[in-house]
Amino acid sequence: MSKQDFEGRVAIVTGGAGGIGSATVQRFLAAGAKVAAFDRDQGRLDQLKAASSGPVSIHCVDVTQWDAVSEAVDKVEAEFGRIDILVNVAGGGSPTTIQSATPEDWGRIVGLNLTAPFYCIKAVAPAMRRVGGGQIVTVGSLAAFQMSFNNGVSYTAAKSGVLGMTRHAAFELSRDNIRVNAVLPGPVMTPQMDAKIDAKSRAAVPKQVPLGRWLSPDEIADPILFFCSDASRGCTGTHVIVDGGLHVGAQYDRETYFAKRGE
Repeated sequence: MSKQDFEGRVAIVTGGAGGIGSATVQRFLAAGAKVAAFDRDQGRLDQLKAASSGPVSIHCVDVTQWDAVSEAVDKVEAEFGRIDILVNVAGGGSPTTIQSATPEDWGRIVGLNLTAPFYCIKAVAPAMRRVGGGQIVTVGSLAAFQMSFNNGVSYTAAKSGVLGMTRHAAFELSRDNIRVNAVLPGPVMTPQMDAKIDAKSRAAVPKQVPLGRWLSPDEIADPILFFCSDASRGCTGTHVIVDGGLHVGAQYDRETYFAKRGE
């Protein structure tokens, strides 16, 4: 059996109708899993279901609300009989400064990026315990280590908190054979990013990234599936950065770097 064979397993993907979320849903379906997609956008959920060839159930859920999360998780377990995997993708931010951000802005962004994954982890743990274990992956951000350029301090703080939560949850849930890890994307061209970014930033990013391009949602979905598969059975409480090399901190683009060296 392939170490990425998910036949008979059930995965929940939050933010499942977005760019990274929908790519992850399709990857799981292709690998044989049954998938429940959580998202706040019913229209995009309907589009996801129409575009999917495998067993996917859709749930219009605000993952920042504990009661809604708990109810949706119960529905998934009742429908599919088990829950093996949780992928927390839902997230987002706003380009506020400390001066311009309101207390409501702070609470909303931290709630979506940090509190919501906590709610989902708390909700699925009993179901995973009942089947002897599971895998949890939260999508963080390179902002866990560097300040976010496109979003504000609330986003940077929340994504940094994702790593602390991942470590702590990995320790507590290890006794239940539940592994907890994180995937930290860099610049990913999702439909949401495509809609909000300006032409200057769109052109500048590839020059800053050693691989010389934006990443695709599929390139984030692949390491998510790795952490959910038996290929990573020795990994918990850790993370992988998927950013095209942006984190190496080069001060020059590739052309300038090699030009200075006569190459």
